[in-house]
Amino acid sequence: MGVIFEIHKYQHDDFQYVVASTNKYSENKVKCDVERMNAMLNESLKTMGMRYVFVISDTSDSLFKERKKKSY
Repeated sequence: MGVIFEIHKYQHDDFQYVVASTNKYSENKVKCDVERMNAMLNESLKTMGMRYVFVISDTSDSLFKERKKKSY
């Protein structure tokens, strides 16, 4: 089992895409990056419901494996 820290982009409650995925940085570092990215959003993007979310993924998860197969 491996743990991957990810940053996901959402518009309202709709998942858009994975912005970043890493196992090289600490959970705290990635969480801080998410906070910084959300703070940099301007008001019009916030009004449109744009936000970044911290996610922990398990590499043994079948959805994670399927998404990796489709990556280019």
